[in-house]
Amino acid sequence: GRLIMEDERLNLLINELEKLHHRLELSQTVTPEYFEPGMMEYLDKSDGTYDPQTGGIMLRFEAKGTRYDGRTEIIEKMKSGDMITVLRDRENPYNSNNFTMVNVRGSNVGNMPMELCNAIAPLYDSGMLVFENAFASFVDPITQRSRHAKQAMLFVELHCRLYL
Repeated sequence: GRLIMEDERLNLLINELEKLHHRLELSQTVTPEYFEPGMMEYLDKSDGTYDPQTGGIMLRFEAKGTRYDGRTEIIEKMKSGDMITVLRDRENPYNSNNFTMVNVRGSNVGNMPMELCNAIAPLYDSGMLVFENAFASFVDPITQRSRHAKQAMLFVELHCRLYL
């Protein structure tokens, strides 16, 4: 029974990695006029890979909730390459699978997308998935975006290892 459960959890995670990677692949095939503001402009900033040989996982995803609690102002001062700490956030009222992210000063810069949280939390909580490091892979401060933008864009690259 346990092995089947692990397979299902792994499949859920691999499915999310494939969705992130598909965004990257799509970015290489769509023409500029296909891009809609807020929809497709950051496709190439996402990715997801899994190496079954090493258990290595790389996720590149958009931080969520960046327009709340002063996070846009914090992200304004960030640069690509800045270290990020990903923290388990079981007490989150919206999703007990949540992971939140803080910068080197300990300021909250957003949450991991819910679908990723839901795929990662069961593996992380059981000790099968360990975070190795994370950093800002792409930062687009609100001051650099169109006047219609409501938040800064922050993409995070997270490296993990899976111990099956």
